[in-house]
Amino acid sequence: MTGSAWPVLLDRVRSDIPALLADFLAELAQLDGYAAGLIPADDIERTAVGAFDIFLARLGDADDAERSARFSGELGRKRARQGMRIDQFMEGVRINFRVLWRALHRAADPDLVDELVANGERILGVVERYATEVQAAFLEESQLMAQQRRTARERALARVFASDTDPASLAAAAELLGLRADAAFELVALPGADDPRVAVTAQAWRGALLHVDGDVAVLFRERDARPGAEPDGFLAQDGAHVSEVRGVAALARAAALARALLTATGGTAPTSLREGFAPLLRAEAVSLVVGFEHELVGGWHAAPAEERERFAETVRAFVRSGSIQATADDLFVHRNTVFKRLRAFTSLTGLDLTVPRDAAIALLVLPLGSATVGPSGVGLAGVGPADANPVVSE
Repeated sequence: MTGSAWPVLLDRVRSDIPALLADFLAELAQLDGYAAGLIPADDIERTAVGAFDIFLARLGDADDAERSARFSGELGRKRARQGMRIDQFMEGVRINFRVLWRALHRAADPDLVDELVANGERILGVVERYATEVQAAFLEESQLMAQQRRTARERALARVFASDTDPASLAAAAELLGLRADAAFELVALPGADDPRVAVTAQAWRGALLHVDGDVAVLFRERDARPGAEPDGFLAQDGAHVSEVRGVAALARAAALARALLTATGGTAPTSLREGFAPLLRAEAVSLVVGFEHELVGGWHAAPAEERERFAETVRAFVRSGSIQATADDLFVHRNTVFKRLRAFTSLTGLDLTVPRDAAIALLVLPLGSATVGPSGVGLAGVGPADANPVVSE
């Protein structure tokens, strides 16, 4: 401990605490966060007096280490819970120090200036210790609160996407997530939930929320209600999309549908429900007709693989447009060639693609994706995992 003059100087400061408090409050009133009335006035005054008391105790010999550390920790945690930003909070702490330093100068003048200089390092140590304690407590509490918010949001998202959530729980989850119950949403299911690009995409898409369901990432957000508003690339991502989900209660079914679309199409291109409808139904129906496919597609399976591939190419092009000329243009062949192939296809399978029913059968039953028509000559009864996901529309 320093000489007897140091306690005298501290006593002078202690007697000046009302003036210190007035200076502190005046300066703090100009600081964002405090000026906005975020912290009650009596809380600010009580905390300021406590902080000055801690400073003076630590500068002297009366420090109760456990009590002062508890005060610093409680202050940092409380300000974090009250919604202060770390920069606002620490600026308030710095104001504490500036007011204290000015008070020390006033108390030292004119006879104890040398004593103040001699204890400069001691003052800096007390200031640094206090600042470190309150900042560490603030950051620790902020991290805990953030984790709690993430956990609460994850639980709320899980309730939104659970198939058996009761209406009251769904409403509570929607409120926590800031979702309007009757809003319209757009949703996309993306393959590879662990892909870092998913998190980047979620951050890039304004207002999007991310729900991870196993190996699939589901992103959704409220649709822009402005007439003609574009989706800002939200539905341009490779994956399965549902462009209009009507209400929070429909999100779970929309996610299940998008996941099924993703499975049926592979998720290698942006796919809407309309674009993925045929492979989605085919994936569901293929197992039901195994062994009876001849009743639907005639002699398709008996044709050579090269012939089936040529037919498949023509059928894919034709069902996209329904136009002979457009099909010929797509395939770079004469329109008469398209006529001949379609007639031959009808002779082989019994399916007339100009008849909607027959076109639907071709789309839903035949493996029309180029990857599904292999040299083995295996037909529908031999469809494997790759064949279950044909690309039948664009």
